Amino acid sequence: MSLKSRMVRKSYKKPTTTTDTPPKPNLMKNLDDLSGVLTTDITYIQLMNRDWVYLATVYDPEKRRVVSYGLSSEMTKEFATSVVVKALRANGKPKMIHSDMGSQYTSSLFEGTLQNAGIDHSYSRKGHPYDNARIESFHSLIKRELIYHEEYRTIDDVRASVEWYVNWYNNERINSRIEWLQAA
Repeated sequence: MSLKSRMVRKSYKKPTTTTDTPPKPNLMKNLDDLSGVLTTDITYIQLMNRDWVYLATVYDPEKRRVVSYGLSSEMTKEFATSVVVKALRANGKPKMIHSDMGSQYTSSLFEGTLQNAGIDHSYSRKGHPYDNARIESFHSLIKRELIYHEEYRTIDDVRASVEWYVNWYNNERINSRIEWLQAA
């Protein structure tokens, strides 16, 4: 069948952000039922000229689907909030949104947007990315299966590539959880 494994090693150091926000509650930690929960996070994609593009994603961990995403050349609270607002418009109101404690997600704009919509905000503990494992896993997959194998000149190149991947991920890939639920 001529199948081959492709391993890719990262060769860059990503920028970081920090926040002095005190720890906030992880409401998702002990949930057995993930219906009505969305997770969100931002990841980094480097262009050939060494500039950064940021991919913000809202993910439904129960259905294992990308609900919304956005790309930006700046990682701001407005960017993070806009991707969540887009998800709310497309899918209605979840009972909870889970994020890490990055400055975009602890900002008054993000917090106020969720509060005004009547949505609880759950947080990963600082230094514990596995608290948000489902969205981290999606970002890891898109990088290993697509991003690290491409060279992007512009944000538009990234946009076309990510759009294709999200469509494939949501609509064509094999998802044993969904198939199992449909059979039950």
